[in-house]
Order: sequence, then structure tokens, then C-alpha cells
Amino acid sequence: MIVIGLNHGEINSSAALFLDRTIVAGAPEERFNRQKLTRLFPHQAIRYCLNFANIELSDLDCVAQAWNPGALWAKYNPSISTYRTKREDYFYSIPDHLFDLGSREPKEWVCMQFPKGSVIPPVYYINHHLTHAANAFFLSPFEEAAILTADWRGEFECMNGGVGRGSMIDIDQRQTVPDSLGMFYATFTELLGYKPDSDEWKVMALSAFDVDCDDHVKNIRSTIELCDDGTLRLDQSYYKGTIVDQPNLYTNRLLALLGGRVGRREDEPDEWSISVAKAMQLVSEEIATHFLKHLHRRTGLNQVVLGGGFFMNSVYNGKVLDQTPFKQAYISYAPSDVGNSIGAALYVAHCIHDVERECSNNVSFIGPKFDHEEIIATLNRRKIAYRELANPEKTVAELIASGDIVAHFYGRMEFGERALGNRSILADPRDPKIKDRINRMIKYREYYRPFSPAVLAEKAHEYFEVKPEYSSRFMENVVPVKAKHRASLPGITHVNGSGRLQTVEAEENGRFYRIIKEVEALTGVAVVLNTSFNINGEPIVLSPDDALTTFFNSGLLYLVMGDVLVEKS
Repeated sequence: MIVIGLNHGEINSSAALFLDRTIVAGAPEERFNRQKLTRLFPHQAIRYCLNFANIELSDLDCVAQAWNPGALWAKYNPSISTYRTKREDYFYSIPDHLFDLGSREPKEWVCMQFPKGSVIPPVYYINHHLTHAANAFFLSPFEEAAILTADWRGEFECMNGGVGRGSMIDIDQRQTVPDSLGMFYATFTELLGYKPDSDEWKVMALSAFDVDCDDHVKNIRSTIELCDDGTLRLDQSYYKGTIVDQPNLYTNRLLALLGGRVGRREDEPDEWSISVAKAMQLVSEEIATHFLKHLHRRTGLNQVVLGGGFFMNSVYNGKVLDQTPFKQAYISYAPSDVGNSIGAALYVAHCIHDVERECSNNVSFIGPKFDHEEIIATLNRRKIAYRELANPEKTVAELIASGDIVAHFYGRMEFGERALGNRSILADPRDPKIKDRINRMIKYREYYRPFSPAVLAEKAHEYFEVKPEYSSRFMENVVPVKAKHRASLPGITHVNGSGRLQTVEAEENGRFYRIIKEVEALTGVAVVLNTSFNINGEPIVLSPDDALTTFFNSGLLYLVMGDVLVEKS
């Protein structure tokens, strides 16, 4: 089958192409239109996927969208089916009326067919959390695994639990809004003065600071109930995220419980804001662990795959195996909504059309690539001086070892929200001032936000509290830095002694692996600081033009694109 999956209308629109039993191409639309977290239709991402495979829209077997409007047929909708008169509404209103003649049992997906010969192939609309589940399971290495997805909401659902086996997914537990873990986290993000569905990273970073939060933990726990059936109940006198005609996700009662304060984005974090962030993070971990322990009891499986926006929470991800009975866990490179284009394509292929699950593309490098000639043409067009490099890996390593910060642009772009070496800014983690330099001069972001360590996979256990075979290929887990290395690696060690780890394998990204290897030869340390190649509020760069624009709009002095070096005088 040839399937294009879409995430359209949700946070961070994207498209992905399933071909020859695997995901071969995909990209977020924000990388093309330069509108961060855009919800616009992914026209350019679709064109990239079609061009990659040299096919037309009419060559597709189907298109899969990661949201199912048909889920609303669970109840009759008079605002569309009775009182609206546009004929375009027939697509919804006629099935809505027909369900009244039988039982209202809308299914997990709906298909829209077009006449034979139409340029548009069949379009499938898949329940949101099923696409999260498909992304998590079908990209994983497991033939069988428990599945848990959690976010703010899909159509109605905010948590799904079940099992994946072979080419099938069986969901046996569904929790619906308003009792949502994702909405719980977003509520406190907003209360602290940040933007929900955008700034949760900042709250997670604050939660690492060492402050007394016992009272706030106790108070926040009083607003939730962990139920015997493995679900969550939120006391709706504290939360109002589902009341769409009122401002704020929190109520006055929640404000009073936490001291009567609301944070402001422009304020420096203080003891109150840090304490609330830390307490909320701890309670959210208790909720997720409650879900997972019940899932383990139901399934009896030792492998689990995790999807949905909550599992961008790398702090909790690093604790899953310690806090639950599961022995192995997998989180993909795009567990949030942006990855649902991948999940939609995989769900349609495997679960609807019974395509055998032969292999999955378990690498994030599925975006556009620009060859040497395209890079040189861009530099010449913009009249920018450059120097060709005989050994770019060694040059990058020498710059890093000498204390410089280097933007690195190479190969296919990463799909997810984390740069893993191909669209990265790299630096020496031994420099105690490097984090402040990057935050202040290049990223233009808050001082307290940490940067990630990228380490040779086979040496991760030498620097971090992990086992020798440990893998965190997508920067998905926060783990402790070994005590003996914390003082010598201040650039990637957060205030609580942790780091959001990326293990780099030669087979997956040989170029980045060789850079770190060269750094090790020069410094004796097989770790580099890795952060995404963008400035605050902008998407990660996609093209040579994007790379140059970001380079000249920031305090960066060195940019290696492919095999050439650009430097500011």
C-alpha cells in the first residue's frame, strides 16, 4: 500500500508517507511555512512526501487523517443536523439522522470514498488516540506490548490502554474528558503564567529545582482521585478546561488552594512557582504510574509502548521502569500530535487493510535532504563566503573542543520536536558558562532551561546512571548524570544532577557519531551538548536558507552545512 497520513487541525500539522511497508518520508508543516506549531493544512509536507517517492496524489491507495469527526455521532447534534442548512453539512447530518433509526454506535474510523478515477483517493478519519497508539506500537521493536496513550484530549478520549500484537491493536480501556492527565498538566502550565500546549517544557524544567513542595503536593493531590479501575477523576470545582466559553483552565478555588497567585510569563521564577511546578510534576507522575500499574495487571506483559503528548515528559519517561512493573518501554521520536500523521498511516495500513507488519522505520531522519550542489547554490545566491572542508567531522570537533558553538546542518531532517544531530547546535559540555551563553546569545530563552547530552551509545553507562545496553536514541528520557561527572559536565547537567540523554549509534547517524568520536579524541569526553538549530519561538531549520537566516539572526559564529564552513568575521 501507499498511504499518506495527516495530522491536520491539531497542534503541529504534519504529513507522512507509508510505502513498501514502512514510513519513508515525513515532515511537520511548520518547517516549511516557518509558523511554529502551525495547525494549517500540511500542503507543503504532502508535496514533499509525494516528490520523495516521485508519485502523484492519484497514485495513493488512501489518505489517513488523525481525527475522526464521526465520533460525534455518539449523540445527535442538532446544531448541524437540524438547524444548519448548508448542503455541505450532509456529510455529517445524513449519518447523524440515520443513526437515529438504529443504535448509535459510531466506530473507530470513517472512510470517505470518491468515484473511480478521481484524483482523490479514499480518505480515512481515524480516532485520535488510535493514531497515538499506532505510532507507539508499530514504530516499536516489540511484536507484542501493552499500550498506553495520554494527552489533553482526542475526540472525547484522553487516555487509552490496551495491547498491540503483530499487525493489530486492541484497546480495552478508554477514559474521556474532563478527567484528563494532559489537561491537568496544562492547567498548571497556565496557572504559572505559561502557554498551555506550548510551554510545558518550562514547567518540567522548573520542577527539577530543590524546594520544599510538600504542602503543594498534598493540596494538589486533594483535587484528584486515583480510581480502582486504573482511571483518574479530577474534581471539576478546581478545573474547567472543558468549559470552552470561559477563560482560564483553572478555577478560583484552585487559585485559593495554591496561595491565591497567578504567575506571569515575564516574572522570574520564585520559590512559589518552582514549588507548584515541582508538586504538580510529582502528582502527574503518580497519575501516570497509576495508569501503568493497572495496565500491567490487566495485560501481564513486560513490554509497554507510550504515546500522546504527556509522554513528551522526558522527566517521567526516565522513571517509568523504576516506578512500574514493566521491564521494557518504548517511546517514539514523535509521541505527540505531530507524530499522528505517522500513526494514522500505520493504523490504516496494518489495522484496516491487514498489511503485514514487516518493518517500521524506527529513525527520525525522514525529512528533506539537501545535497552539496544545493548548499553551494544557496550560498552563491546569497553571496555568502564559505570554505569547503576535507574532514567536516574533525572541523566541527575542533571548534567544539576549542570552546566554540557550532550549528550543524547535514543529511535528512529529523521529523519530531527534537534535533538529533542533523539540525543541531553543538558545544562543549565541560564549559561551565556554555549554557548561559547559548540561552542568552543564541536561543534567547529562559536561563533555567537545560540542554541535552549526546553520547556515544556504548559509553552512556560511563557518564550516566544507566545500564551498559541502555538506549535513549530520541532524547526521550531524563536520567541521572553520574555524580563523579556532574562537576566536569556542567553544560548538560541540570540543577538536580540529571540530563535528557541521547545515545548516538554509528549505524543510525554515522556523521554525528564520528563528530562525538573526534571530540572524545580531543577532549577525552565522549559527550557533546546538543540543542535544536533554531531560536526561541521559531521552528527547527529545514533548508540551507533557513540555516543561514537563523545563523545570521543569532549569536552563532560558525555554521557547518554539509561539507562547507560559514563563519562570521
